[in-house]
Amino acid sequence: MLQRRTLYALKALLELAQAQEALRSVPRIAQRQQIPAAMLEQILLQLRHAGLVVAQRGRAGGYGLAQPASSICLEQVADAVGERLQQAKSSLSHEDNAMDQVLAMLERRLRCSLAKTLRETTLEDLFLDLRSWQAILEDDNALML
Repeated sequence: MLQRRTLYALKALLELAQAQEALRSVPRIAQRQQIPAAMLEQILLQLRHAGLVVAQRGRAGGYGLAQPASSICLEQVADAVGERLQQAKSSLSHEDNAMDQVLAMLERRLRCSLAKTLRETTLEDLFLDLRSWQAILEDDNALML
């Protein structure tokens, strides 16, 4: 349901949340999260313009969260990378019969439900879910320092 750019942005932000105060370089994030480096650079630039990450140049430079994970909602992330859920149009070509009307209404409800979830879910919520799944799966490698 989410576009690849939004999913990549979320992976990058979760990597930065894991790092806490430390900065992470584009190559490190790209390698660990299996994101094409060129695309990751574009995404991080968009996230920086949206005020979600900060960048520092230099040898010890990289990216970090610009604000606490608890104050970043997923809607902000989707907006920052250009995913506009509310603007999506019905995939139905004709809404002139009862069946198409019902299905179009279903699509609107699904978009509203997704938008509400993105508004109400924070990066911290995802981070805590991630930690729980890591513990359940005993995944020592995923997103670890």
